[in-house]
Amino acid sequence: MVYVDSSKPELVEGFTRRTFTAMIEGVRDAAISSGLADAQRFDRGIADLYRTAEQDGVFCYTFFKAVAIRR
Repeated sequence: MVYVDSSKPELVEGFTRRTFTAMIEGVRDAAISSGLADAQRFDRGIADLYRTAEQDGVFCYTFFKAVAIRR
């Protein structure tokens, strides 16, 4: 789990803005062209992610890993 708020400015910049939000921004065209989201909704989501990096914002992300056996 990653928890980031303004008490951890290095994580706000390094993880929330430069890693997670940048990663999501990078799939914008593919997400829109495949119909997963329209441009307005996608851009609103990106704005919301940047909002979590503000002084009173909070970002929390949990990583999951799954393992399967194909039979």
